[in-house]
Amino acid sequence: MRCLCRDALPGASTRSGTTHVAYIVNEETFVTGPSHRLMAASGAILFGASPVEAAVAVLGGTLPDRIEKVGLPHRGVSHWPWPWALAVWSLWSQQTQWGILAGWWFAGALFHIGADLFTVGGVPLLLPNWRWRLGVIHNGSYGEYITVAFFILAAIMRFFHLQIVSVAGL
Repeated sequence: MRCLCRDALPGASTRSGTTHVAYIVNEETFVTGPSHRLMAASGAILFGASPVEAAVAVLGGTLPDRIEKVGLPHRGVSHWPWPWALAVWSLWSQQTQWGILAGWWFAGALFHIGADLFTVGGVPLLLPNWRWRLGVIHNGSYGEYITVAFFILAAIMRFFHLQIVSVAGL
């Protein structure tokens, strides 16, 4: 556990007498920012994005965590995939270059949420206050690194049209 402290909020004090508010965050329940960016890039390439579109997805790969800065709880409504999916669908359906790029930006957020689905913290999948978990990955664990490496390898293979096994008709 680590304490993330914010000064400048009067009235809150600790045992040491300093004035601040403490937010306790369990480091083992969420994937790191670099992993989110790598998963966003890999996911975009796996879904057929161009290098520019994949770069835009990387920029959106930390959106769910960044919008929590306004005071939303971690992995609450910001990690609910349906508003993000609606944004992606509505932007891609415009069939304009800016709409497609903005859609990839929001798709990066969906890849972020998909990565968090594999952690012990989970994400709210059906309802914004009910979390689902598909794995037991901890921040900084071998599980996180192996999962990210797997998706990077799959994206590289997709990008360079490499196949491990030859499949008839593909």
